[in-house]
Amino acid sequence: MKPQLASLPDVSSESSLYLSALRNHAERVLSLLDRDTYSPTFGCMDRTFWAWKFTDFPGARFQEGLCYLSFLFATEFPGNPYFNSAKLVQWIAGGFDFWASIQRSGGDFDEVYPFERSLAATAFSSFYLSEAWTFLGGRLPDDTDARFRATLARAADWLARNDESHGFLSNHLAAAAAALTHAHRITGHARFQERSQYFLTKILSHQSPEGWYEEYGGADPGYQTHGSFYLARIHQLTGSPELLRSLDHACTFLAHFIHPDRSIGGEYTSRNTQTYYPAAFEMLAAQSPAAAWIAREMRPAITTRSAAGVDTVDIYNLFPLLNNSVFAHIGMSRSQRTSPESLPTVLESGICHFPHAGLLKVSRPRYDLFVGLYKGGVFKLFDRSNRRLVRANSGYVGRLHNGNAFSSQWSDPKRSIRLLHDEVHLEGAFYQISRPVMDPWRFLGFRLFSLTAGRYPRAAAWLKRLLVRVLIYRKREIPLAFRRVIRLRDDGIEVRDHLQGSNDSIRDITALDAFTTVHMGSSKYFVPHELGDLTDDPFGKPIEPAQLPTDVDRTVHVCLEPESN
Repeated sequence: MKPQLASLPDVSSESSLYLSALRNHAERVLSLLDRDTYSPTFGCMDRTFWAWKFTDFPGARFQEGLCYLSFLFATEFPGNPYFNSAKLVQWIAGGFDFWASIQRSGGDFDEVYPFERSLAATAFSSFYLSEAWTFLGGRLPDDTDARFRATLARAADWLARNDESHGFLSNHLAAAAAALTHAHRITGHARFQERSQYFLTKILSHQSPEGWYEEYGGADPGYQTHGSFYLARIHQLTGSPELLRSLDHACTFLAHFIHPDRSIGGEYTSRNTQTYYPAAFEMLAAQSPAAAWIAREMRPAITTRSAAGVDTVDIYNLFPLLNNSVFAHIGMSRSQRTSPESLPTVLESGICHFPHAGLLKVSRPRYDLFVGLYKGGVFKLFDRSNRRLVRANSGYVGRLHNGNAFSSQWSDPKRSIRLLHDEVHLEGAFYQISRPVMDPWRFLGFRLFSLTAGRYPRAAAWLKRLLVRVLIYRKREIPLAFRRVIRLRDDGIEVRDHLQGSNDSIRDITALDAFTTVHMGSSKYFVPHELGDLTDDPFGKPIEPAQLPTDVDRTVHVCLEPESN
């Protein structure tokens, strides 16, 4: 299949929302690309590797920036000097060649360490370079074009033989399905479409009846905005009605977790992320009322940065978000831009309980409350009238005498949870927090293993499972338990906590408005509501460990300011 130059719509003032963000990052992205044609790393977009030389291998996922650059090359709009630039397409071709040069012999790519056999790096980079190839419309040199096709075919063959084994991550599987859809479209090999359908079936079979796509066993609205894009793109390419129904259901669930200040998710969700990827909702707006509402409601967040986005994240999420903005722009331009003026009816109910996700949303005339039930009642409370975060509580955190930290926030679907009239009752335990970081000796051992035993697939899979277990799943309970009761009032909430246990090993314990307990590189990006004045937080008063042999009770009233006439 020979590509045709991408046919894109004329720029309208409405769609310039995304174009502005896209144009503003061009120089930064080009600085990340090795543009020296005589350099041995010509075309590499991992600047830490080729320029600073602080790492010992190039991460394949940085090549995803070629999709964004190819869009700039293919798209004429005011203030875009890169349109149809011969110099730019030469650099992009170098990027394609470099991607091909770092492919492992089996067809896979590395993301975190050498010989990782990363499904994520193989799937995401294959998908985005396929999109870049489409934007370029046959403008790559013939030898680069042939090399890309061969590299994509090898990557697709690897995806056809491998799966994600260390956890269920819908966004990774969706990217794999989308990459294979492109591989079928570009190479014509039917087996790639069959494998794409395998990943899609796996995702949809794990979709909760509540609508959410699984991420490490739970629901994460931030990651769901990301994973939904790849599914929406597959729907565009295939027209699958089953996939559209799934996406509409997912958007309806997700709409509940758009906060009044236009932030999203956070500490009460499975992976703690607060990133917003807009493309899926702009792409689906004409076919899904919930997607149309999300797209319209969240457009101001692109400029106010109320949700973590392209202007907020680090280099590891920069290219996925830039590329997502590309497709948000295209989706907005091509859709009928249905823009409902009010909330979907499903969002107007007072209490929405999602027992499979362990999430609760309470909507009252004056406030919206979001509660992580599986996380011991972690919550965020927003004033609806002024779209402001009033109070956040991420649970209790403390330190043992041996220096190890512990917390009540660990997600546990087996927690005792009771929802009564205007009350939420929860019980839970405290677990030590595992927060290891690299030091020279650990890094040396890690790299030696990956370069020796890690060359063998079974050893490599064992290493990845070990890392996930240590960083995400490992739990060590301490002799301290709690009960939390949240009472719903018209002007706010009342929270009563009861802690009981031994103080023998506890040095200190307090409650904080924002912290996380598990490794997740895409969490803890800054959002503006973190600057809210919570210095008078009544939860912030430390608990004296000496109190713990007897029971500790504390009751906190969180009231909204009186309404002005």
